[in-house]
Amino acid sequence: MLDSEIRNLRHPAEIPLFIVCLLISIFIYVTLMTVPILYPEELGPEYILVVPAAIAFLSFVSGQTYGGMMANAIKLSEKQFPELYEIIKRLSFELNLREVPDAFLIQEGGLINAFATRLYFRRNYVVFYADVVEVAYREGDFDSLEFIVAHELAHIKAGHVTLLYNLSIFPIAFVPVLKNLLWTALSRAREYTSDRIAIRLAPSGKKGLIVLSAGEHLYKAVNYEEYLETARTPEGFWIWSTNLLSTHPALVRRVRAVNENMPGRIF
Repeated sequence: MLDSEIRNLRHPAEIPLFIVCLLISIFIYVTLMTVPILYPEELGPEYILVVPAAIAFLSFVSGQTYGGMMANAIKLSEKQFPELYEIIKRLSFELNLREVPDAFLIQEGGLINAFATRLYFRRNYVVFYADVVEVAYREGDFDSLEFIVAHELAHIKAGHVTLLYNLSIFPIAFVPVLKNLLWTALSRAREYTSDRIAIRLAPSGKKGLIVLSAGEHLYKAVNYEEYLETARTPEGFWIWSTNLLSTHPALVRRVRAVNENMPGRIF
């Protein structure tokens, strides 16, 4: 997939929200670094180290996460869950990723999830919770799993996991009002972007989103058309407010956006 296609599939609000978050973050960084210089008696000079400290903190967290995967998860390969690994390889090629990310399978007590991230200064990797993968191997539904894989790889392709990207918006996550209004909104836009890329790569796997709601045992029994009709009904205040504070769009919004080829509502 060409970079021009990725630009067209990005949610229209993602870049504007990122720019706003970036400008505010730069202001916060500059303020934290200049105030100790201007007022050395009130604030110690150690505050100048805030940016290096942020880089060190993010690098440490990413290293700890990767270390946890290496210590407790199963690393996928041609000999370890080869069907899933082949999907990862094929979609990585279709997305023109520079390399196939490391991939891990881990049991998380029945949680249904997956995520993509990066071991900063090294390489990208994706993690799949065991119950997500079990859907494919038990039900023979590799289409839904392919959508989930494509969604996570899309985060990598769209640049959402790099150190520079995350450092650029890092301060926003620590300012309560800005976090609830801007940081979560940007996160929701990124999720829509990844859904849009994923459905382009795996159009037959759109029911993969339903697994997140109904679970790996019951999702096949869900009447998808009826669920889609529910997604089209007026939301009301409580769905709106729940969505407003969440890092992921409401599932009914995601399903509707995927099926109607629409960007999806952020607010």
